[in-house]
Parts: sequence; structure tokens; C-alpha cells
Amino acid sequence: MDGIYDIFLGGKPVGKAQVRREGLYLRFRCCCDLSGEAIYRISVTCGGKTENLGVPVPEGDAFCLDTRIPARKLGAGMPQFRALPKGTERAGVFIPIIPEEPFAYLSRLGDAVLRRSNGQLGAYFPQADQSAISSSTGQ
Repeated sequence: MDGIYDIFLGGKPVGKAQVRREGLYLRFRCCCDLSGEAIYRISVTCGGKTENLGVPVPEGDAFCLDTRIPARKLGAGMPQFRALPKGTERAGVFIPIIPEEPFAYLSRLGDAVLRRSNGQLGAYFPQADQSAISSSTGQ
């Protein structure tokens, strides 16, 4: 995955992301030409997994971000970088966990977090939409 990649904002390249492997981690150095009128966050998608890298901060005439994450958090393949206005998160899927009822999403629990929504405990899949969850479990 080592290399230099474009960062896109609405389909238009606005910067570059340099990726280096450091042992079990991936180091990301991202620099973008952003307006500064809004706060943006940078996310990377690779192998069907998306990670939020953080918010770039002003450095000279650009907005830059330097961070690292465990390599296991991303899949294999070509990474895609996006700058998104802060607060625009991809909607995930909440599946309630009901005692004494079978849970059809056991194979997907590695991608889930435990969350309480409207007073009910359940599994939240932040990287999926309802059709992806249903197709992966055969429902």
C-alpha cells in the first residue's frame, strides 16, 4: 500500500496522501488545498473498510494531517482517500439484539460495535447499508 495517492472532494482531487508501512502500522501524511471555510475530515477506504484519519489542520498554505493506524484496520487493495465536511458520516445499520432470538449477523460481528438505540441494545455496523447487511447473510 506504500505510495502517494490523490485525495478527492466531490470527485475533484484536492490533495495528496502519502502512505508508508511502519511495522504493524500505516503512517498517513495528507496535505490538501481546502478553503478553510468548513472543517473537513479525511477518510480512507480500502478492501471494503473505511477509517476516519482525522481533521487536517493549517500548515502554511495547506491543510495537513499526520497520523497512523494499525494496518489490520484496512483491507488489501488500492486505497481511496476522501475529504468530507465534518459531520457528514455515512449512515450505518443498527440491528437490535433480542434475548432468546437467533441473531443472523454473527459472521459480520467483527465489523460491529455494541450500541444502545432508543433504549434497545444492538449491533451497529458503521461501514454498511441495509442492503449490504442483508445480502451478506442471505436474507
